[in-house]
Amino acid sequence: MKQIMVRAWEIAKGAVAKFGGKVREYLAEALRQAWAEIKTVKTSFRLRNDKKGKRTWLAKITGTHPTYKLARTFIETDETDWLGNKYFELENGYYQYDNSKERGYVKVENGTWKDVSYQEVLSVFA
Repeated sequence: MKQIMVRAWEIAKGAVAKFGGKVREYLAEALRQAWAEIKTVKTSFRLRNDKKGKRTWLAKITGTHPTYKLARTFIETDETDWLGNKYFELENGYYQYDNSKERGYVKVENGTWKDVSYQEVLSVFA
């Protein structure tokens, strides 16, 4: 919370320097901008290539689905290294991945990710 207020003051002081006036005139909008910056913190995620030519994929879980239980939006990336590993920039939320050797779920929160269970994902979206 302190980081958001400090960032909001920085934004408001920048607006005063650019447009004039007083900091308190810009503080409400600066708080909205600071919150938006915090919410869009991204983290890097890598899917390793299995070298067998099978497709690896990553999907953001967006809700529930009547047949498949979880609705997903598949994410494409152009960032692939010479070994075939794929790199993704992820925002806060839950994701499912498959690199043909293993399938799992991750939760991204405040710029970090951690493995989570299928049961945890279901409990969030059910």
